[in-house]
Parts: sequence; structure tokens; C-alpha cells
Amino acid sequence: MPLTSRPSSQAATIASGDGRPSALRRPFVCASAGIGLVLLLILYTLMRTPGWYAPPVIAPEERQAVRNNLIDAEQAFTESVLNLDVPFIYHLYQHDVNRWIAMRREIYPLIDELAPPVLQEPFVVFEKDRITLAGRYQTAGVSMVLSCDIEARYDHDAIVLKARSVRCGSIRMPIGFGRLGLSHAIERPAGKTWPGSPRISGDFVNGLRIDAQAWWKNGGVDYRVVSFEVKPGQIDFGIQPLGRHASRQRSDQPDF
Repeated sequence: MPLTSRPSSQAATIASGDGRPSALRRPFVCASAGIGLVLLLILYTLMRTPGWYAPPVIAPEERQAVRNNLIDAEQAFTESVLNLDVPFIYHLYQHDVNRWIAMRREIYPLIDELAPPVLQEPFVVFEKDRITLAGRYQTAGVSMVLSCDIEARYDHDAIVLKARSVRCGSIRMPIGFGRLGLSHAIERPAGKTWPGSPRISGDFVNGLRIDAQAWWKNGGVDYRVVSFEVKPGQIDFGIQPLGRHASRQRSDQPDF
């Protein structure tokens, strides 16, 4: 009996000695697993496509309808601005704008100069006093959705657009605005972006200013934006017609 009891005691001692390192390792294993899970969640939120980001895909049979929609929007503005004594509210809808953007290279290629060049598949969202500009950012074979929240307000006879935050996927990021092209200076004199366009100057970091006064080519009428409000899904412009554009008045005068 003594001979069998001694080995049993030694075996118990050895088993107890082996158990201590395992107990010490367990917290480190759990901590490593937790850190790994957090990193995976962060990576997922960085790489995931937000549900609100949905650039429209225009089917070939729909492309003419998109062009017609833009023509109708222009015609509605023309009819209103020609009523020279009556101010009006012009509505610009997010749904329409995104469909025009999707066909921008066919409709108006110059618009790409007004957006950060590193972003592909641009998409806009209109919310209360804010415009979100989003797009896909390609780097090292990886594609992610970057977005910039832009404060939009009316200030001293100009519409001012100023970047407030940047997001990658669903996470707000401390990414320098310069890396997204938002600090790129834009300087477009009046009439150079499109016929009758207002002067555009500045950048999205310090504030991009779009002058309130311009003229409308269809009908040759000067006008001023007197109010500007961004709402969910639409932008409302208060427009005051100012009368015939000076160069149009001169062209109507008879030659002697």
C-alpha cells in the first residue's frame, strides 16, 4: 500500500504543476481573442458599404428619360425666371441630381472639376443644412466608400459649402482633407463654368463660395438667389428675377 500511495502523490504534484502555466495563459488568450474581434469589427465597418450609398445605374433604355428630365428642370426654371416681377422657390431633388451625376460624362463632363478627383461613382445625399458627398476610393487594390459631410448655408450674398467631417465606411476618420482633394482651390470666373454661371471660388476646407447673382441663358435674365435651404431629399432656392441681362439688352437694340 505505501508503494502505491507514493507514486499517486507524485502524479498529483506533477499535474498541479502543469496546471499553473495553463491558468496564466488563459487571460492572455482571451485578451488576444478580444483584440482580434475588435480589429475585425473595425475592419468591417471601414470596408462595408453604407446602406445609404446607392449610386443609380442608368439602363440604356432610361438614358433618354434622364436627359429629358434635365431639360424639363431647366424649362421649369426658365418659365419662372421670365416672370420678371415674381420671386419663386425652385426645388432641386436628390433623386434627380444623382441620376444626372450618373450620366455626367454624357451631359456635362466639366462637373468632374468640382468634385474630389480621387472619388469614383460620386453620390450625394441632402439632409438638414448638410450635403454629403460620397464615392469609392481605390487604393492598393482595395475599394472603400469615403464620404464627406459638407455644411451648406447662405451667407453674405453667396452659398457657402464647407467640409465638416470625413467618414470611411461607417467610421469617422481623421483623414486630412488634402488627401481627398478637398483643399484643392477652385476658381471659376462668372460665366466660365456654364453660360451665365456665378463666380465660384475657394475650396471645401476653408469654404467654397458660389456667388448669389448670375444670369439665365434661356431668356437672358439676371437673377439673384435670396434664400437657400437644404432639406432631407431636396434643396430649395429662393430666386428673385432681376430683369434682362445687360448684354442681351444691347443685342436687342437696332443697329444704325
